[in-house]
Amino acid sequence: MDRVPGWMERLSRFIAGGGFPAFALSLLLFYELVLAGLLLVPPAETGLGAFAEEFRTWCLGYDPATGRMNWAYASTMFVPPLLVGGAIGWLWWAPLRGRMARPAAIARPVLAAALVVLAAAASFASLGSEPARGELPFPAESLRTAFKPPVLRLTSQTGERIDLAAMRGKVVILTGVYASCPHTCPRILAQAKRVIGSLTPAERADLRVIAVTLDPAHDSPEVLAELAGMHGMEAPLYNLVTGRVPDVERTLDDIGVSRQRDAGTGVINHANLFILVDREGKIAFRLTLGPRQERWLGTALRVLLNEPPHAG
Repeated sequence: MDRVPGWMERLSRFIAGGGFPAFALSLLLFYELVLAGLLLVPPAETGLGAFAEEFRTWCLGYDPATGRMNWAYASTMFVPPLLVGGAIGWLWWAPLRGRMARPAAIARPVLAAALVVLAAAASFASLGSEPARGELPFPAESLRTAFKPPVLRLTSQTGERIDLAAMRGKVVILTGVYASCPHTCPRILAQAKRVIGSLTPAERADLRVIAVTLDPAHDSPEVLAELAGMHGMEAPLYNLVTGRVPDVERTLDDIGVSRQRDAGTGVINHANLFILVDREGKIAFRLTLGPRQERWLGTALRVLLNEPPHAG
């Protein structure tokens, strides 16, 4: 009978003994600690703070303006490692108990796991420092989509009927705001204005912004006209739209703007989205708030504005 290679014997002892479960449990524990640490890192333009804020926003459903976390998203990051750890502890309890009785033996896999997590965390965190050396390129090709936009026929702050389909040939920014919003809506409008202000007059001529109210029961055209005036948003470039409650709610659902009213405060917690529709009338990009997202929004708009209208 052929002799089993030495490396296979060592691997078998590692898996069957206490080395593997000690390493795996330590890896999961340090992973959870890193996640918890990212919740506490203050936001910043660059470095670890920039990475932590983007990670919280995209992976944990965090809203930078309100500080609220979507714990349904967060649970998908925190809970599975706990379940895996519980299964490992149950299956390997006997060898684990034996190894834990020897501190020197348990230290090696714990140290190895710590080094792996530190190396991974350092490599990811370094991504956040890229803007200091040069902006990360906007991944236009990988983010580009071609989804059909919803039917949108609502009334603007000037009383004009706004039909998204009739804007084909122009680039359109879709977003959702409401007049009494105390938190992120002013940031959404301000970010849109800053980016659009960086465009040339010719580029702005081919652009339209449609901000759908998240509070159609209260946001009449007159109320939206006051909001537009407050932010210096004039038609036809800026269109703050409202309509019958069922029509507006359906449009928001079709766009994918999640929202929920807090019964105690009346505040509407909502997604902060910029949905870009290209000249062909297709949803091309979905972006959100934040310094890097703002830079990408400007780049994405220029990509779409530089595309010629479809000849047909």
